[in-house]
Amino acid sequence: MRNAALSSLLLLLVACASSPAQQTLYLLHPEPAAESGLVGAPRAVGLARVGVAPYLAQTGIVVQTEPGQLQVARLHHWAEPLEAGLRSLLRAEMSRALGYEVSDGRGGRADWDYTIDVYVDRLHGSMTGRAVLDASYRIAARAGGSEVVEYRFSSSVPLPRAGYPGLVDAQADLARQLARAIPGSLLELEPSRAGS
Repeated sequence: MRNAALSSLLLLLVACASSPAQQTLYLLHPEPAAESGLVGAPRAVGLARVGVAPYLAQTGIVVQTEPGQLQVARLHHWAEPLEAGLRSLLRAEMSRALGYEVSDGRGGRADWDYTIDVYVDRLHGSMTGRAVLDASYRIAARAGGSEVVEYRFSSSVPLPRAGYPGLVDAQADLARQLARAIPGSLLELEPSRAGS
């Protein structure tokens, strides 16, 4: 009886002494700008909706382990919903690329010359040390206008360093690539509108 009590006490002490694995949280945010060089906008552009595929609408960071198989990290999570992090990064990087502020989805949409919606189909890592992003985005001319143009974006990059920190860095790089592609598409639309 005494040995059983000592064994139970020893197990309890060991359990209390061992700390559980720490959860690591990551932010998907834009690189800080040295100083704001943004000027007055020649056109009003707004980022309306940013959506993600259902498998990405969770806190755990996703890695593809085999073709058609995904694993969600138990200890490596987004600190905020992925949609919110993507919105922040896309808006800041698009503003930087255009040279003027892109509006967010809160109010004022009727005044926007262009409305942009983004949907991310894939954003995950792979066991081969790469990160992938597939997305679609649409640019609609002023509310009530009939001009809506849809685009696809797909890219992958190697992880710049090992582990989840490297995966998050690569995902941020891919999101910045997407953010630079959108203003390029917007500027391509301008000559067609000027000629009509």
